[in-house]
Amino acid sequence: MKQLFKSLIPPVILQVLNQAIGRSIQWVGDYKSWEEASTQSRGYDPDIYLNKLIETTKVVRDDENKCERDSVLFDKIDYPYPLLSNLFALSSHFQAKSLFICDFGGSLGSTYFQNRKFLKMLPDFTWNILEQYKIIEAGKKHFQTSELLFHSDFKEALLHVKSQNTKILILSSVLQYIQEPYKILQSLINTFAFEAIIIDRTPFSVDDKHHITIQKVPQKIYQTQYPCHLFLKDELLTFMSGKQYCLFDEYESYCDAHTRRFNSLGFSFIKEK
Repeated sequence: MKQLFKSLIPPVILQVLNQAIGRSIQWVGDYKSWEEASTQSRGYDPDIYLNKLIETTKVVRDDENKCERDSVLFDKIDYPYPLLSNLFALSSHFQAKSLFICDFGGSLGSTYFQNRKFLKMLPDFTWNILEQYKIIEAGKKHFQTSELLFHSDFKEALLHVKSQNTKILILSSVLQYIQEPYKILQSLINTFAFEAIIIDRTPFSVDDKHHITIQKVPQKIYQTQYPCHLFLKDELLTFMSGKQYCLFDEYESYCDAHTRRFNSLGFSFIKEK
């Protein structure tokens, strides 16, 4: 009956209803600085949902027909085909014999487990996650394999880079939650010298201005609030060009709906020779 009810309601009306009863993620406010937004929000704390995330990821690990996103379990996998097509195109472009894939902010392997059916078709690779300390410790304890690796810092991750590796960075729904995202991106580029970078599920403002807002997460996920960037697309493209990365592809993200304030986009970049 619930599914029938949903199917009869136009998506726009359903979105308004969900927001009204606090069931949808919301972006509120327009703040002058990250610090100002931080004082008005609780902030990101893995302790809020880590146990739930571990248990959900265990279910996904043991069942290839399920996936997880933000600790929520999905019985049907919605594949991120734009990200996958770019990953395979980049691997082909570089004629990669082996891949070092760095998933910065990759949780306990959400993207890895979601796409493992396709990842099996890649050349030899390791999927390397850089995250907050508590998440990394949980990853090492429960989910680490010879293919899926968790690293507490750049130095540790570098130990797993081999000379023959083609190095690809994936930033999926993460840059917007970092206080100084371009500083982190610069550090990643300087440290690893990636051949290619994929930026996925990232909000870009519709009015050509960089905004700082607060993202409110509903109770059904884990109730909290934290600052969030709404980026300026030209600013990102200029930054990447200045680091000698040329734009290969731009696409709409597969699961994040556009709002009146931003479009959720993805980009891939190739290092210029």
